[in-house]
Amino acid sequence: MAISTVTWIRTDEERKVVLATLDALNKLAVPVIIVDKSSSDDKKKIQSFKNVNLFEAGSLTEQIFLSQRECAKVADYIFYLQSDKQNFAENCAGLMIEEYKKLSIKGILSAVRTKESLQTYPFFQKQQEDFLNMFLSDYTGIENDYFAGPKIYPANLVNYLNQLKGEVGWGLEAFYYVLAKRLNLPFEFFECNIQAPKDVDNERETHNYRLKITGWQLEGFLQAQKAAL
Repeated sequence: MAISTVTWIRTDEERKVVLATLDALNKLAVPVIIVDKSSSDDKKKIQSFKNVNLFEAGSLTEQIFLSQRECAKVADYIFYLQSDKQNFAENCAGLMIEEYKKLSIKGILSAVRTKESLQTYPFFQKQQEDFLNMFLSDYTGIENDYFAGPKIYPANLVNYLNQLKGEVGWGLEAFYYVLAKRLNLPFEFFECNIQAPKDVDNERETHNYRLKITGWQLEGFLQAQKAAL
């Protein structure tokens, strides 16, 4: 297994969270593939973690894709998560890996938020993710919390990335979910405490970014239905 993530440190507070998250992931003793968009000083710190492999790319989509492809070179399964999930990395990531190892048929194992941790998320984000969960639950036939972030899946899904076109950012998630459904891979869910990361932009900028994410996920969803298997 290898961990796929990207970093993009914008504030001092975010720097603390990201580096603490990477420290926790490093302790899991599996390869961590990071594609970075940070300062030189931050890169030096990131490179100090012995299990971390650091790469660079341009746009967010290029960063995510590169991280995925490098993971697929070294592992049969990919653990994908964002680098601001500190409490998840410290308390749940290792348990989720062990849960995945127990699965007799290994499809997608998605982290889902407890009711208590879900209450830490802003109203706008919850409404946005409720919409995303609605259309994906309708497609898969399984109602659940698909967009909490962390998930583990077979690395061979990366082979379909060359069919995902345009600047789709985090839309990789919906793309993989639809592919998994089409490939008849099982869906499993791992409930854990995933606290809401602190937003670094003002409220309007944050809302606009979440709307962009919605567009990315919709695009990933639509393109996956047309992908050649």
